[in-house]
Amino acid sequence: MCEQRYGQGPEDELALESSGDYTRTLGYLRFANYTTNVTGCASHDNLLNNIWYQPEEVFPVTGTPEERQHEFWVPVGSTYFAVAKKLEGLKLESCVNATACLNYTPSVCTVERGVSASIYLDNSAYRSFIYDKFNVSPVDMESASVALICYQQNTSFIAIRALSDLAGGGSAESNEADTFVNLASDNAVTVVVEFIKQLSSSTL
Repeated sequence: MCEQRYGQGPEDELALESSGDYTRTLGYLRFANYTTNVTGCASHDNLLNNIWYQPEEVFPVTGTPEERQHEFWVPVGSTYFAVAKKLEGLKLESCVNATACLNYTPSVCTVERGVSASIYLDNSAYRSFIYDKFNVSPVDMESASVALICYQQNTSFIAIRALSDLAGGGSAESNEADTFVNLASDNAVTVVVEFIKQLSSSTL
């Protein structure tokens, strides 16, 4: 008896894929292709299987009730983005204390694309992969949920995040999140306060 398993490669169909619920046309990554430091065998598989990407299922208030749609990218509000652009270059704090400082002065910048992951990302190779594949810079674990709810409710949104670490490490440390998380939080508050001031003085 042969067991049928779904999702073993781009040519295999996932359950519900034929009806458009899932697709791997937006990207596909097989872990075994990146196996390193393996000797003594001609081939080596990786039991972590694969990663593929698909749009999220949403039911927008502007659509027909109970008629689902699928979205992969959700744009930020144009007015909010214009206000955020005005904050570019705003200098932020760079030191946690007298002995723990960044080697540069952080500042506000806007990005073309950001993504959320269901896992805590701490891998430089995967960081490079999603940048090359999707042209994304920041990765977090929360913003996409806010974006999807705002999209569903036909409400503008913008995500303001302060990055506390570089996925996979940006120095001899494997991850700097524990060191700079408080600094990132304080800087995020500074930016949000300034954003609200600018938004309040703008013509909406």
